[in-house]
Amino acid sequence: MRYLTAVAMFALLAALAGCGPPEYKPGPAPNYGKPTAEQLKQEAAKFHDKEANRAVSGNQIPLKFVDKDGTAVDLATYRGKNVVLVVVKGMPPSPGGIFCPGCLAQVNALTANYKEFEKRQTEILMVFPGAKDKLPQFLQDGKVDGVGENPKVPFPLLLDTDSKAVNALGIEGQLAKPSTYILDKKGNAVFAFVGESTSDRPSVPSLLTRLDKLNAQQ
Repeated sequence: MRYLTAVAMFALLAALAGCGPPEYKPGPAPNYGKPTAEQLKQEAAKFHDKEANRAVSGNQIPLKFVDKDGTAVDLATYRGKNVVLVVVKGMPPSPGGIFCPGCLAQVNALTANYKEFEKRQTEILMVFPGAKDKLPQFLQDGKVDGVGENPKVPFPLLLDTDSKAVNALGIEGQLAKPSTYILDKKGNAVFAFVGESTSDRPSVPSLLTRLDKLNAQQ
């Protein structure tokens, strides 16, 4: 005769008493809450100084966008400046979709260090793929919406609602993979990194170092 373990006996007794486990029903999406300023800094500290992992030809970089106000933006107008072009992941369209913590930390860190990029004759352009109506929440969660003590994001925010830029760059994910490009003053892509996870993206210090070296060559 096989003896039941205490756990199995408890489960058997509970089932006989009508207290067995209920039928599984999917519950609501988990609520991860809003990140704190400290959590954003901790996430940004995970970013790295890895070398480029993509080669990008000039005709792959989309030149024309629309900003959050509906104004046409042509990257060609930034010739004479370096450009750091950042594509964040956006909010996945699946139920319960949330912004990745790395994207929120990145927009926060770039905003906090924007003057350092200006000193290096560099403009930051951030591409937000997906639905435009999610952008205000993205800025709020990244604490760069200009409300209260939050600074206002100082660089242009470009929309890619139909994923044309994402497709042209070959960085498709749930919406997009986190990607960072440096364009020189002539518009040539001199650095490209496509991340595979939320924290797999260049840090602010690594970008500033690359810009210093680029400016010394130009």
